[in-house]
Amino acid sequence: MQPSSREDNHALETAYTMNILLVTPWRPSLTGGISTVVARLTGEFEKKGHRVTIFVADRENRLRQIETLKNTPVFGMYLRSPVSPDHPIRAVIMYYLWFPLTVIQLLWFTRRTRLDAILIQYPLPAMYYFGIVKRLWRGILFVTYQGNDAHDLSLWNPREQRLVRSLLENADMVLGVSRTLLSKVESAFKGIQFKRRQLLPNGAPLDVIEAVDGGSVDPSLPINYLLTAGHLIHRKGIDIVIASLREAKQRGVCLHLVVAGDGPERESLVRQSDELGVADQVTFLGNQTHEQVLRLMKSCLAFVLASRAEGMPLVIAEAMACGKAVVASNVDGVPEIVQDGITGILVPPNNPDALAAGLIRLCADSALRETLSTRGKEWACREYNWEGIAARYLGCINECQSVS
Repeated sequence: MQPSSREDNHALETAYTMNILLVTPWRPSLTGGISTVVARLTGEFEKKGHRVTIFVADRENRLRQIETLKNTPVFGMYLRSPVSPDHPIRAVIMYYLWFPLTVIQLLWFTRRTRLDAILIQYPLPAMYYFGIVKRLWRGILFVTYQGNDAHDLSLWNPREQRLVRSLLENADMVLGVSRTLLSKVESAFKGIQFKRRQLLPNGAPLDVIEAVDGGSVDPSLPINYLLTAGHLIHRKGIDIVIASLREAKQRGVCLHLVVAGDGPERESLVRQSDELGVADQVTFLGNQTHEQVLRLMKSCLAFVLASRAEGMPLVIAEAMACGKAVVASNVDGVPEIVQDGITGILVPPNNPDALAAGLIRLCADSALRETLSTRGKEWACREYNWEGIAARYLGCINECQSVS
């Protein structure tokens, strides 16, 4: 059932108080990534009057409360998998010994908290326990794919894939933050039939962005710098951005790049910038807090993301919400947020020459930057606000409940 108006949608959301369990591999007290997604959804659901509990795949065999997120209880328990590359026989034995108690604890938990819906963020193989719980419990089960959880499916062994397939087949709805991720999941599980599938992106922290002062960055940073941010790994394509600086330099344009983030490729990236003769044009800041990254976004000339693979990169929505034009590689879910020539510039992946051309064009044309940044900010604030994202989750739950 689809609401016919904003008032109807609000009535659906607030018809009664729901008890919602958010399931995640990581504690929500951590910074960034899925922890941020869980924290933001929790806050929005609670604003709408619903009760939220968080479940974390923990190390203890006994279900217990491990922390609170503000006033929201966070429970944890070890979800034992029958698959272990290091101790395969021991893993199977311990799995069968603990399986009944694990399921009983989860069923007791669903009834004690009177759960209406379980929302799994970033499904790992051990979370298939919730697929078993679904068979014995009358609530709604959602599974949401965020990025690497879909990209890495082909790397998992067949037994792990079967566990996840079982979870997905029992879910009332499988969601993805981009259409590409949903397609990758369907390709990995040949012939799988979802009960329902839905595109539902994450949101940007618009309230936090609005509160951040963009004028308080390090004054030693270069003027009119380009910014990229993320974990320094091969998939993020920082090496492509550095190579594009040399391409631009050979065309007589000197671009300055600030890199926010750290990771295993930092040393090789520093070495690459030196070998290409652009070391004086690249500033590596290392790990930054989320607020520091937002300050850098508000102060940069433009934001660049040259990833080789992505889900729906929230960092782009954040840059747009900060009022910055974006140049990004045309991969996976990126074109679902960056409309080429309308809200940003898309370039082919793994192509330093094309990236250099896009950056030069953007840096040289202030009118284009202004147009893209204005349209991008309007798009991000409309499509990626957490209040709207939470409302869509609740609408999906109501849709499933109406036909169950």
